[in-house]
Amino acid sequence: MIPRQYVHNPLRIVSRMAFSSSAAMSSDNKTIKSWPKLTLYGDLNMRPFRNVWMLEEIGFGYHHVNCKPWSKRAKAVHPLGKVPALLVEDDDNQQQFVVVESAAINTFLGDMTREIESNKRTNDDTINKPSRLLVPPPATRLRAKYDSLTLFIMTELDFQALWIHRKHSDMKNVFGEAPIAVAEAKRQFDKALDAIELELNDESGYLLSSGFSACDILLSNCCFWAQQIGWLARSTSEDEPSSPVAGDTTMPKSLSPKLASYLAQSRRRKAFITANELRKEQVSERKGKEHHRSKL
Repeated sequence: MIPRQYVHNPLRIVSRMAFSSSAAMSSDNKTIKSWPKLTLYGDLNMRPFRNVWMLEEIGFGYHHVNCKPWSKRAKAVHPLGKVPALLVEDDDNQQQFVVVESAAINTFLGDMTREIESNKRTNDDTINKPSRLLVPPPATRLRAKYDSLTLFIMTELDFQALWIHRKHSDMKNVFGEAPIAVAEAKRQFDKALDAIELELNDESGYLLSSGFSACDILLSNCCFWAQQIGWLARSTSEDEPSSPVAGDTTMPKSLSPKLASYLAQSRRRKAFITANELRKEQVSERKGKEHHRSKL
């Protein structure tokens, strides 16, 4: 395993031309067959955490650039200055490009991992280790379910529910207060979570019958986010406090034993633990800088 690296300064400012169509089609269509240089941009208290978790599951080295949305660093790699953004530098094909959106990044990483490992097994008969199926192969029934669940999570749980709360409650000074929209978003979240909980496989314990996958990272992260804002209970105990946090007047959704078990096994994963420690380190470092500035 190549050790990861965590950096606080970008290796270079990447031109927005990474999003343009000026690159030759022959280069765009080439499959990545060996590990490229990966640089993830974003704050680990936000959606980029999903990508660090995925990168830790894969186990390949990467760089992390800690930056907030709309910052100069973020705008260097994303046309809207949003995070996450993944810079991919493929020396073999002499190209670099940027992947945006947390679900798209994780799907790309899963596909790339499978292709690279498949290429290694083809070139070396001594390699019999099965590919880590974090993202199923395309044009399969399992991939169809993976894509369906991934888009369902991102649209029904993230964009139409949790992000509405984030915009119009946590960031109401920026986007404006909209209590009716937030209340409807909570109702949407409850319905969507009930629906996707039915998709948990009794045998594997995860969303896919093949076991843990990238869509489990998305669902688990959305549930942890909901617990943080008081939309989802943190335990199945009847003594769970009903008072919401952050001034929200909605009641937390109860946590079923099945979902509680699912989230517990996600938290026990080595990659999640490592990613969470990195997030805590980022928070501690930021607090240290703020304390230093306050003394100036």
